[in-house]
Amino acid sequence: MVSRNTLEFVAGLVVAGLVAGGLSLSMETAYALAIGLAAATPSLVRTSARLDRDAYDAAKTGTEQVVDGVLASVSTAVVGLAGGYVAVTNGYAGPVAVAVAAGTGVFAGQTVFYVRNGEYVG
Repeated sequence: MVSRNTLEFVAGLVVAGLVAGGLSLSMETAYALAIGLAAATPSLVRTSARLDRDAYDAAKTGTEQVVDGVLASVSTAVVGLAGGYVAVTNGYAGPVAVAVAAGTGVFAGQTVFYVRNGEYVG
């Protein structure tokens, strides 16, 4: 039997791939990849090897877990957009601006998740 952690990680990769693949039809691949990775953040962050998944699942209801995912997504989007804006206003463009946006966004999503769930991280 495949663990829930593995299934959730695979789901995150599928989301990233579908979003990036769909967007790459209408924009540069670098931008599409960054957006795909950011879209997969809620799923990928919960698959951390350091997260005590059994304790997390036992303590959090399904609704609370969805809220954790939504907060990770929203913070990823907001901070990613802000990071991209700062990069562009400082003269960076193209893949560099996208990397800054994706990196800051994903880091923000992870931070929000771990701040809310620090007691389950070993």
